[in-house]
Amino acid sequence: MLKVNLSKEEIRQIFEVACAKRATLIFVTPYLRFESHFVHLNANEIHVRVSTGKGDAFNTLRSMDIKIRFPYKYNFLEAPANILGFGLHDGVKTLMLDMPKDLYENDDRKAFRLDRVGNIIVTLTTQLNEIITTSLMDISTTGAKLSSKGGQVNIKIGDKILMSIPLKVVTIHTGAMVRHLSAKAFGVEFMPKLPSPMLDPLSDWIFKKQEEAKGKLGEGETEGTPGEVEEGKVLVVTSDEDLEKTLRKLLVDERLVFFHSEPNQASLDIMLAKMPHMVILHLPSDSAPAKQRMKTLAAMVPVDVPMLLLGTDIDSGELFELGKEWRAASSIAWAKERWILAQRLVVGMVRKHFGGETPMAPKEL
Repeated sequence: MLKVNLSKEEIRQIFEVACAKRATLIFVTPYLRFESHFVHLNANEIHVRVSTGKGDAFNTLRSMDIKIRFPYKYNFLEAPANILGFGLHDGVKTLMLDMPKDLYENDDRKAFRLDRVGNIIVTLTTQLNEIITTSLMDISTTGAKLSSKGGQVNIKIGDKILMSIPLKVVTIHTGAMVRHLSAKAFGVEFMPKLPSPMLDPLSDWIFKKQEEAKGKLGEGETEGTPGEVEEGKVLVVTSDEDLEKTLRKLLVDERLVFFHSEPNQASLDIMLAKMPHMVILHLPSDSAPAKQRMKTLAAMVPVDVPMLLLGTDIDSGELFELGKEWRAASSIAWAKERWILAQRLVVGMVRKHFGGETPMAPKEL
């Protein structure tokens, strides 16, 4: 990412626009990503959407390394995020962020191009008033790549054309100039630049698709090529048989290798010898004996192995504080209705170990 040289006033203007448009944003934590949107700017406090029952998600976000990504005009911006706590705007609960001092943008020369667009038919009108039907190959906020369904098209570099692109989120009616031409495809630049009513939904759509793609494939992977995350070994420490069975299924479904240990020192010592890539410690209650036992077991886990503290029948705030004390990488209260959050958090922790982009949390969180 390339740092953008902007003044404090310019940065504030960007967030004013983002809040006014209720633009999409992505929280990027070390192990998980959350989708949200901007709501309101008050002094130096940025309010973003937060729905009911956000305690666990908020505790997951309370990491030392959090960033936000969001679309802005023709680019995608990123900034470090400092969460101030919960707020309120128009009677709706929000999450408050401190105004970032710096903004970064992807350092590519060209706008990001989305090439998984589906079957989209584009209609062109040439300078000779010929109507041509083409297929959309990729699209960005500044242009598109097209393929002629009927073979060679009667256009040349520098030609000005009119085009209509019927996307799901917006139909783009615009002029364009042919910039690149080959036997089977040609590239165009939108001219003039797209106005806000077309640019905003297009930028938001491309941004979301880009983030979805990052969550499906690890960095450097390609479709059909297994990533190292498939070999991730996860050790679950619990005496709860139902929880063990549920976690086993969730993790095997994600192609992770599952190990189990009873919550005692002898069993944990044996399973740690298998060198798991992460450990899930289950705290079954907030009783003093349970906490003391888990504290002892947490101390046995090597410092280079990330731990997830999974709690039942315990307040999420207290669980978070215990996790910090026991150097857990993250803490989450377990509930069957929120199983997907735990699943994706585990996948994110394993991916962090191997490298690659973290997965996206469920949209309802």
